[in-house]
Amino acid sequence: MTVFGVTPFENISVWVALALCAIYFVSFALHGLIGFGSSTPAIIGGAWLLPPHDAVLFAVLASLYAQAQLLPKGLKSCDYRIIGPMIAGVVLSMALGIWMFAHLKAEWLTLVIGAALILAVWAEKLQIAEKILARVDLHNFFVPFTVTSITGIFAGVAGVGTIFLVAIYVRWATPSLAIFRSTQLVFSGFSGIWRAIVVIAAGLISTQLFIDSLVLIPMIYLGAWAGLKIGDVIDGKRYSAIIHIVLVLAAISLVWKGVRAILESGAAG
Repeated sequence: MTVFGVTPFENISVWVALALCAIYFVSFALHGLIGFGSSTPAIIGGAWLLPPHDAVLFAVLASLYAQAQLLPKGLKSCDYRIIGPMIAGVVLSMALGIWMFAHLKAEWLTLVIGAALILAVWAEKLQIAEKILARVDLHNFFVPFTVTSITGIFAGVAGVGTIFLVAIYVRWATPSLAIFRSTQLVFSGFSGIWRAIVVIAAGLISTQLFIDSLVLIPMIYLGAWAGLKIGDVIDGKRYSAIIHIVLVLAAISLVWKGVRAILESGAAG
């Protein structure tokens, strides 16, 4: 079968294609459940099967496709006090980060993001964050704007991890887990759409990669549907525990990914 004269997954085996479908089902089930987090498992899992740049670009397109399903859910009850500044902060910074992605290596940055995430989770667990944040107006325009301006650059370069850092801020700033989830759905949704626009405009998407990504759409939507359904019925205590587990696993995987890439680049050099 060909689409626009291109055979889907022409350059990879059937087993690799099936593995990618499974990875994207799980990734978007997680996204639907907690409101964010699909890119990290999609990119890290995809990097075992594809060239690293292709794994990142697959995740970019997948996030774009998912928004017709995920964004409407988030817009119903997100925290509109912070979502505007968050989106404003990420617009230019992510464009800069994507330009850097096309020209720079991100091994050290990935490691730094993972380490920062570990510190953020640790600070929250020990209630260090509460003591510091008690003196900060988390809804002041410049707080969410600054958070996403900085993490937007990291997101453009490294492709993974920074949405988890943003999630730490959103947890502190939102009054309930339901609003947290909706706010994350909207922010990750807008970020995904904007990132896809910049990547496509930069000419980084080949016709083959685009056609390949279309095959993943059923798994993306099935996974997101399953995650949204579970997220609607799960109790708050269990939901909070899941978020903590995801943050810790993401931090460990990012540190591991960064260290491995640094060691590999050192060996190659």
